[in-house]
Amino acid sequence: MHKRKISGCLWKACVSGKKEAGAKAHRAERIVGGTMKKTMEQIILEGQVAKCRSLEELYVLWELMQQMEEDPDGKTCYPELDQRNFHIDGIVDPVHYDGTLYILKETNMRKMIQKGETMPVVSDIRGDFLSGKSPSGRVEYLEYLTGMQKVLWEERHPGEECRLTGKKLREKAAVLYLNKRGGKGAADEVSLDYGQYYMEFIKKQIRLLNPKTVVCCGEDLFRLIVMEVFQNKKQKKNREIYMKWKDLVLGDVFFADREYRPIKEAKKDEAAVRVVRMWNPSYRVNNGQYVSLEEYLKEFRRRLSGGKEDAQENLQSAEPDEENTESPMTEDPAVEKSE
Repeated sequence: MHKRKISGCLWKACVSGKKEAGAKAHRAERIVGGTMKKTMEQIILEGQVAKCRSLEELYVLWELMQQMEEDPDGKTCYPELDQRNFHIDGIVDPVHYDGTLYILKETNMRKMIQKGETMPVVSDIRGDFLSGKSPSGRVEYLEYLTGMQKVLWEERHPGEECRLTGKKLREKAAVLYLNKRGGKGAADEVSLDYGQYYMEFIKKQIRLLNPKTVVCCGEDLFRLIVMEVFQNKKQKKNREIYMKWKDLVLGDVFFADREYRPIKEAKKDEAAVRVVRMWNPSYRVNNGQYVSLEEYLKEFRRRLSGGKEDAQENLQSAEPDEENTESPMTEDPAVEKSE
């Protein structure tokens, strides 16, 4: 009896070990054979990210990682751009920062591509964000971001009229561009693939920024950040990765604690971080027309308040049906990430 019990334990351990080894081999195969391949040097470098104590230290590793990336053209980098391009973002003014973080897809390099000024560009875009002017055109939608800052100020000061200038409002915020190389405003997957490839860096940057309110300007950004940074996901037997919605996403807002763990709707008052799902400022409605600033801010107020969509509105939202409790991803981000 005793021997059988020991043999059974050994057998279970053996089977478990084989399953784990098989899973690791499958992930390694996907990483090596897919578009998200990383060298051993990159994997080692990525492991140093957790030790970074400042954004400056993180950016040095990040730039080095970009330079080491093999064959990024068309995958995580546009062929027209130099893979060494790097846009420094983050807190605009450390003295006045109030914990509001805006996450956008990419800086727009279209004008620079047209002029042939792409060899390589390393630029701090926080100055453009603060001033409200971007001569190169890389920092877009400043009036939309300023408007959201005003809405958030009014939320914190109910009944008061905000008389702060645009610059005073923007100096309280931080901005994070998913694709640090920049893009050209195209509707493709390059920036999202970049985000998956450099997810460990993005996670660390958000941790160092320590936001209280995160505004994701785009449905795809919201899904990526909530699933990967806040680990709000689960895997089905068919290996599809799903974002968990039920009791965790209240309307268009997701809540998490200080350890970035999801908090259920019933305990939202205990949350340390909230993540707001908002349209991309380039969102289009009504036969391809851009949504106006007034309509955009009206929708932002509605989402912050947890209000329901007005049936009389003409805005045809591209957001998923909120009655669905789960949202599938077509790719498995877990296997694209290096171990």
